[in-house]
Amino acid sequence: MSLVFTGKYWSIQRFVSGFANNAYLVTCARTNKSLIIDTPENPSELVAAARSTAVEAILITHGHQDHVEGFGDVVSEFAVPVGVGDDDRSSLPESADTSIDVSAGKLISVGDITIRAIETPGHTPGSTCYLLDAPEIAPGIATGTGSAKTVASNENSHVFTGDTLFPGGPGKSSSHTALKQIIDSLESHIFTLPEGTSVLPGHGEFTTIGESNREYSAFAARPLDPELSGDVTWA
Repeated sequence: MSLVFTGKYWSIQRFVSGFANNAYLVTCARTNKSLIIDTPENPSELVAAARSTAVEAILITHGHQDHVEGFGDVVSEFAVPVGVGDDDRSSLPESADTSIDVSAGKLISVGDITIRAIETPGHTPGSTCYLLDAPEIAPGIATGTGSAKTVASNENSHVFTGDTLFPGGPGKSSSHTALKQIIDSLESHIFTLPEGTSVLPGHGEFTTIGESNREYSAFAARPLDPELSGDVTWA
């Protein structure tokens, strides 16, 4: 377990298990309510840490087996609603309560945390990224006429990208068509985020949107090989 971030509104812990998978526990600083992102094999550390919080939701970035192999272990401890892209729903048991809508732009609220779902098909048809952004209005502040609005200062935004984006390149693509779909998802919805946004992928270490854009710019400047797919890097 490692503490990725702690700030005014939330903390983020990372747990590595399974096929070197990253799972995340995001906890509201004020209410101690939390959500889990991805459920890889052997999630014992994740479950142990989550027990000290009030888990309210589980979000799945995509349906590949290594990201959901520990799903049964997690839901047996935390019988909470689940969010997964519609096209990846079959990766979870029929009994799973997939009542959280993670279609494009939907918001998931846990305590003072608000996560925005971003549809990013390509790695899998239902791949979904989740954006954790600082609130424009501080919790507890009235929003009527003349009310005080407080923009969170120095609160870093985070996007959980699953296997859609890693430092140095996109997730693995099964075909050239799938690679183009990933690139379109990234160009339309991820690379447009503020440069300081932290990118927390489903495997490996972290990067930022700014660094990802710099890496991608060199790739985008070259003609796209019409047969390119698989493990692609921007370099």
